[in-house]
Amino acid sequence: MFPVLALTCVSCATKPTGENDDGADMADSSEAPRRANLPSYNSTGVAHGALEAIAFPDAEWKVPSSEQAKIKAAATLLKVRAQRVVLAGGAQVSSPEYARQLGQQRAMAVREALIDQGIPPNKITVVSYGLDLPGKGGDRVEFGIVPTGETAF
Repeated sequence: MFPVLALTCVSCATKPTGENDDGADMADSSEAPRRANLPSYNSTGVAHGALEAIAFPDAEWKVPSSEQAKIKAAATLLKVRAQRVVLAGGAQVSSPEYARQLGQQRAMAVREALIDQGIPPNKITVVSYGLDLPGKGGDRVEFGIVPTGETAF
């Protein structure tokens, strides 16, 4: 046990503190990492209710065939107006952790359906609220529309 521990300590000491893998000193970096400027579902300026929410059966995450018309309508609107969309997933299940995971899976499924309809992936932001989905809540994915000022994709 001691020889393994000693090897671990030696390998930790071989790389000087404060260096990147390329050998550059991290302390000299004056530029902060870039963060994506993504809209929030609850931000001012994000419109709600322009598109019908996508409803899901209990504990399901695949977009039901009965909701495909809503996906096509959403894609048409987003293509014509060239706007960004925030997909907010929700789920009504007993566990908050599972609700957030299921809400995320649902929002991602709607995202993939929109991409299949020709919406660029960089125009879609996904968030999960789980049990805390704003608005009507429940087993659904809500759309938040973010005006961009662009005219078409």
